[in-house]
Amino acid sequence: MQQDKPVALVTGANQGIGLQIAKDLVTHGFTVLVGSRNLERGEAAASEIGQGARALQLDVTDQASITAAADRIRNEFGRLDVLVNNAAISNTSKRPGQSVEDYAKLTRPSNVSLDEVRAVWETNVFGVLAVCQAMLPLLREAPAARIVNVSSSVG
Repeated sequence: MQQDKPVALVTGANQGIGLQIAKDLVTHGFTVLVGSRNLERGEAAASEIGQGARALQLDVTDQASITAAADRIRNEFGRLDVLVNNAAISNTSKRPGQSVEDYAKLTRPSNVSLDEVRAVWETNVFGVLAVCQAMLPLLREAPAARIVNVSSSVG
């Protein structure tokens, strides 16, 4: 169950910054769990990263998914050395081809849909907290665990 290589979980690692973080961690000797809502996309990203990367289905807005991910990590590795909270969304309602100006009109605080705000907060705030809570027991099993929270300038 235990292994010599440090184990990292990167949420939202199937694209963008998360994918690059996962690649860099593998390069530095980590076994990286590529957290992704969609397992197939996670598997494609893990394949692109190569040896040392493993797909892990993880939807930060779904407690059952978070619990299953923590259980898998405990069963396969017994600990977690690094948690990178990277999964995030900026919107749920921008339509393909919609101009930034038109989208901005819909997302001003004076008229943004409360459902839109709730969806963003569910992922970007409550999802981070839920994943941290679930992974803390695993992080406590590591000799020098770290949590890294990725954010944007508007975060």
